[in-house]
Amino acid sequence: MPLAKFLLNLFFLPGNLVLSGLGITVEEDSGIIRSFVNSCVWGAIALVIALGMIA
Repeated sequence: MPLAKFLLNLFFLPGNLVLSGLGITVEEDSGIIRSFVNSCVWGAIALVIALGMIA
């Protein structure tokens, strides 16, 4: 279970960093902001990897 918890924390890390920078706690209405940031970061990483495989 520690491995799953580590991977989950790693996945949410970009959004959590932005939330802490904005001063918003997870208990507040932070789901949309964190989801947007995580989608942008992990989407960009996936795009770079996919384009690297094509080229």
